Amino acid sequence: MKRDGHDEIPVNLELLSDDNRVGVVLVIGCLLFGVALADRMGWSSFFTPDGWAVTLLRPCMLVFGGVLIVLAARRLLVPGCRTLVRVNFGGITDIRLVTSPIRWSFIVEARRPPGVLFYLLPGVVLQLHEDFEPGGVETFWSRLLHMTCRLRGKHILFLASGTLDHSADQLLEAINSHLRARHKARR
Repeated sequence: MKRDGHDEIPVNLELLSDDNRVGVVLVIGCLLFGVALADRMGWSSFFTPDGWAVTLLRPCMLVFGGVLIVLAARRLLVPGCRTLVRVNFGGITDIRLVTSPIRWSFIVEARRPPGVLFYLLPGVVLQLHEDFEPGGVETFWSRLLHMTCRLRGKHILFLASGTLDHSADQLLEAINSHLRARHKARR
């Protein structure tokens, strides 16, 4: 695509984590853990003494709240923002999903999710080439997240960008600029 007589230069983009959302997770974890611990120590009577919540809900709140506190505190103790998604000439890297970049030769197209999911899931769906083998490149979480799609024979990768400093539309535009440049170079 030409603009004012110049070739389009593909956009390199780094999307960073959002510490505000990590802080919200820390507050939720502290509330869950604090309420359950206070009730266990007898400082408050949030749960009835002989109710089902004491035996079932309170331990779940203690464990889930504790896990949220540890994960959020561990992230907040690392100085600076963490790069989650990187789009550059080498490919696309989402550290939550892959261990090495997905090369541009394996990406067929990029789009936003269709229908209602467009509004519910702020992210980009990458349609991958059928020859792409995710084994060894994908993390456990990526295999778990995309398991139903892979069982149905679809070769996709979903890049979630809702917790990042750039919107999903900006991520999509950066990816499309690289795909257009690659398509133009093949001609």
